[in-house]
Amino acid sequence: MAQPYQSSNNFQIAMFPWFAMGHITPFLHLSNELAARGHRISFLVPKKAQLELQHLNLHPNLITFHTITVPHVEGLPEGTEIASDIPTSMLLSIAMDLTRDQIQGLLKKQCCIREKKMDGFQRGA
Repeated sequence: MAQPYQSSNNFQIAMFPWFAMGHITPFLHLSNELAARGHRISFLVPKKAQLELQHLNLHPNLITFHTITVPHVEGLPEGTEIASDIPTSMLLSIAMDLTRDQIQGLLKKQCCIREKKMDGFQRGA
């Protein structure tokens, strides 16, 4: 495996894909490409997805998985984490929206966001 390219222009990037493997997998492929260029990635996914994808992380020193707890939403079966767990993803979008505080907390902890507000979310300068 080639060593990641190092530059003084490397970024810390947060990836928060839709909770469906068809979205999460390409985000991880993109993360591998970015990590190969020396960028650090915080990959925010439910535990089930993390367990399925961990072997595809080609740069574990630069790509860090952060487990998101998917809150229960009435109408969703208990334990639903990704779209393939259910026949329709309508209620999963509500559950994903309810992870907002977790996401903001993780991003603040990882220094990816500061105190500027944009479209209701906190974004870095």
